[in-house]
Amino acid sequence: MKIKISNVLIETQERLLGYVSEMSYGYAQLCVKADPSSLLSFEEKIDDRKYRMEEMAKIEIHNTEEDNDKIDLYPIDPAYISTLISGMFKIHPEFKISVEKYIIDEEDDDSPQLRFVRLTMPKVTKERRDLLLDAIDLLDYKCKGRHEEMKIKYTKELTKVCIGEKPESIDEAKDKMEQILKHFSEMRQQLTTKKKEEVENAYQRYLREKTKEDGINRDADGNPIGKTLKLEE
Repeated sequence: MKIKISNVLIETQERLLGYVSEMSYGYAQLCVKADPSSLLSFEEKIDDRKYRMEEMAKIEIHNTEEDNDKIDLYPIDPAYISTLISGMFKIHPEFKISVEKYIIDEEDDDSPQLRFVRLTMPKVTKERRDLLLDAIDLLDYKCKGRHEEMKIKYTKELTKVCIGEKPESIDEAKDKMEQILKHFSEMRQQLTTKKKEEVENAYQRYLREKTKEDGINRDADGNPIGKTLKLEE
């Protein structure tokens, strides 16, 4: 395949991947369960030097089904705790941020070396679920629109560089382009579906917790079961 044709296909792939990656990063900031990607924008200054999260703390992600909404930050230096807290509040004020203590035999040991920071994702109530789903749809729509723009742009570019080529080379190039477009379209859809499922699972967990707290069974939309609902006028 000619170099010009190859370059168009490579550039198409790079641009589409870039947009999907940007969308994926956006999804990571819509925090539902523990995701280390949500810490990527952390950057704090100490003594005129900027520190990223990995330079200040060891990260532990909770990943069990009923406890996957927590991230623990174990400071490399106990003096970093206050900086970790203030830095996280800047980038994710919606998190519940608490200082916890290692579980040890000596209950009264309040040594700073035994402290760590716990980040707990906000509960997905019905209101938060609706906001998250709207944000997901917006990010997906933006990514899909950009992909459509790239499809038009690079299909035209491919047509130009294929002028004068053999029919079999043109057919091969068109097939490659279709494969690239299909691959990234499916990738976008899969990421969006996965994120929506993540939101729904967190919402259902919230409903289960509410049922335990108040003893009222609820349907999938959070409405009490067995009670007459007041209709909006």
